[in-house]
Amino acid sequence: MRGDQHVSLSLTTAALLIAPNLSIIDPFTALVLLFGTFVGSVAPDADAADAAIFNGRVSGAKGKQGQVINGLAVVLPIFGYTIRYLIYYPISLVFTLLLRKNYRHRHRGLLHSLPGVGLTTLILSAYLAMLLAWFGLSLALLPAFGCGFFGGSLLHLLEDACTPSGVAWLYPLSRRRLSGRVRAQRFFEVRPTIFAAVLATAAAGVLIAPFVTDLTTDELRFIALAAAFTLWLLFLLVSGVRRERRCG
Repeated sequence: MRGDQHVSLSLTTAALLIAPNLSIIDPFTALVLLFGTFVGSVAPDADAADAAIFNGRVSGAKGKQGQVINGLAVVLPIFGYTIRYLIYYPISLVFTLLLRKNYRHRHRGLLHSLPGVGLTTLILSAYLAMLLAWFGLSLALLPAFGCGFFGGSLLHLLEDACTPSGVAWLYPLSRRRLSGRVRAQRFFEVRPTIFAAVLATAAAGVLIAPFVTDLTTDELRFIALAAAFTLWLLFLLVSGVRRERRCG
C-alpha cells in the first residue's frame, strides 16, 4: 500500500485500541504510543530505497491531517537509515550465513515478516535505550514506543497482505504468502480510504462513550478490541486475502 494508507490505517486502528484506556494512562504516554505506531507503520519499507521512511515525507498525505503527518515525518529518515543499515543489513547477513541460498535480500522479505518485525523492534529498542542512557534520560516511555512500533509494523504487514504482492509472514522460514486484491495505486481503489474512515468513526465512538453511556473501562476495552478484530476481519475478506504458495 501507499505510505499515507499505511499511516492512516495503522493510526486509526491504534486510536481505536487506545481510546478506552485514556482514563488510566496519561496523555503523553498515549502520544508516544501513537508516535511509535506512526514510525512502525512505515518501518518495514526500510528494505526499499525509495520508501517514505527515507524521504521525511509521506506521499499522498493531504490537507491538515497531511500537514501534521508530514510535520512528524521529518524524523523518519533517522529511523529509516538506522533500521536499514544498523538492523536490516546485519541480521540479513546472519540469515545469509545460516541459510545461504535459501535467503536473499528483497523488498517484502525479512522486514515484512514476523521474525523481521520482532528482531527490528528489539534491536531498535536496545539502540534507543543506549541513546537515552547516554544522555541521562529516563527510559520510562521506551516500552510505550516499542509497543507502538511493534503494533504499527504488524499492521503494515497486515495492510500489505491485502495487496497482490502479499506478505510472507514467516520469511525466511517459509515463503508462503498471504495476498489480496487491493491495488493501492489505482485511482478508483477506495477500500483503504473507506476502511480508515470506519476505524476513525469507531475510535471516536469509543472515545465519547464514557460521556454518554454508563459503560466501564473494561467494557469499553472489550468493545474496542472486538470492534478492531471484526473490522479488520471484514476488511481482509473484502480485500480477498488468501494464502498462496508462490514466492512472489
